[in-house]
Amino acid sequence: MLMVGQLREVSNKANNAELKLFLEVEIGQDLRPVPPPEKTKEDILLFFKLYDPSKEELRYVGRLFVKGSGKPLEILTKLNEMAGFAPDQEIELYEASHLHFEIKFEPNVMCKHIDKRLTFRSSQVLKSTT
Repeated sequence: MLMVGQLREVSNKANNAELKLFLEVEIGQDLRPVPPPEKTKEDILLFFKLYDPSKEELRYVGRLFVKGSGKPLEILTKLNEMAGFAPDQEIELYEASHLHFEIKFEPNVMCKHIDKRLTFRSSQVLKSTT
């Protein structure tokens, strides 16, 4: 895990003078911030975006802590809720890897289809976090 100071150093090395950090705060029914859940070594924090091909638009829909031994099938209802879909809507999942090329300074995104029946660990969603 990188500390904020280390992020600044990485940003400076990439010739990017600006470092943007975003903070997501969950608000409870009492309108007070809800503390994040306790995290174990088995937990993975995943961020989810929805691609709308008709608009050619990608938007953030939320984040979830999942267990490495868990399967995407187990969270489909929650993902549909986050996206505003019916609970049983058929959806496809992809893992996006952002690649930055130092020569062109243009980010590229590579997407890998995720088998919903495999665990997060066996589908190698964990590979970038370990």
